[in-house]
Formats: sequence, C-alpha cells, structure tokens
Amino acid sequence: MSLLIKAAALSLAGALMAMVLKKDVPELALALGIAVTLAAAGLAAGLISQLEEVATMAREQTGLSPAVVTPVLKCVGIGVITRLAADLCRDAGQSAPASAVELAGAACALGAALPLVRALLDMAGRLP
Repeated sequence: MSLLIKAAALSLAGALMAMVLKKDVPELALALGIAVTLAAAGLAAGLISQLEEVATMAREQTGLSPAVVTPVLKCVGIGVITRLAADLCRDAGQSAPASAVELAGAACALGAALPLVRALLDMAGRLP
C-alpha cells in the first residue's frame, strides 16, 4: 500500500509540474512525464521478485509446468509495458505511434502465449 501511495504522490507531483511547464517548454514537460513514469515503474519493479516467488510456489503446489505459467507472466509484463509506452506517446500528442505500440504489444502477447496454446493442443491431442 505504501508503494502505491509513493507512486501516486510522485505521479501527481510530476503531472502538476508538467502542466506548469507545458505552457512554456512542452519538450521539458514531456521529458518530465517520461522520467516520472520510469520512476514510478521502477518503484513497482521491486515487486517482481515477489511475483516470481508466488508463481514458483503456485507452480510447485499445483504441478503446473513452466510452459503454462511463464507465458501468462510474460503476457502481463507485455501488457504493462505496452500500456505505459502507448500512454507516453499519447501524452506527446502522437496517437499513430501509440496505436503502433499497442499493435506490437498485442502481437508480442500472442507470440508469448504460443507455448501455452501448444501445450493445450498437445493435451487435447492426448484425450481419447
């Protein structure tokens, strides 16, 4: 919870500063927005090791293979990165690159999910 409060405070302060700067120096406001986004993402990155521990524990207790769990985690990461990059593009007033990032993110997520689809098809092929 304290992580969320820190990220929210950092983001709000950065947004207010960017609003003030946007009138006179829009390039600096964009750079500030990118820096604040990276800093907030950096705060959240500390939770990744905890997520990996829980995923490993769940995989061990359920007997799921890494071929099932890993693609799901990759897709979540791809989704987060895609959303951040697309929003930064939109903040810069560039909707076409934002859409391109979203398209690339969707393609990457589908690519990351292929091992899961293969495992599902393999399992379905073994059914009587």
